[in-house]
Amino acid sequence: MRIVRGAYYYRRKPVAFRNDYCLSCNAPRRSIAIRSFDVGHFYWIPVLPVGFWRHWVCSECGRKPHSRRRRLLKWTTLYSLITISVAFWMAPVDAGFSAITWVIRIVVPMGAMLLFIRLRRSGTPFSLRRKLKSIAPAADTICPFCFIPLVAGTGERWSCPSCNVVRY
Repeated sequence: MRIVRGAYYYRRKPVAFRNDYCLSCNAPRRSIAIRSFDVGHFYWIPVLPVGFWRHWVCSECGRKPHSRRRRLLKWTTLYSLITISVAFWMAPVDAGFSAITWVIRIVVPMGAMLLFIRLRRSGTPFSLRRKLKSIAPAADTICPFCFIPLVAGTGERWSCPSCNVVRY
């Protein structure tokens, strides 16, 4: 039985912005901090209020800018293809499914090899720290959400007097 679980995000509001590097877009982008009230759900019924949290999202793709899920998914798929390939080569060929078995015995290892070549050509994951050092901090003087001039605060923090968004 599969358990359906997740989180709901209520009262979403942008509270900050910065220049960032998005791993999903593979490019420098603007990131926005979204403050929300998070509630865990079980079978779509809210059951566990977690509280107020801040989530950074890319302004272009809407994903977490420092998430490496896509590469992890590719490696997981590669290991799964290798496991399926070994299982089909170890199992005896049934007379009724011999054509299907041989197609899987040939196609799955080829898919695993192509995926492995693609993963190797993409290289090792680069240092996010090095990419972030090459990005200049945000220097906006106008709020990107309400288009009002930002006001200098304590230290180097600039904020919008209207919507209280902070520039990082």
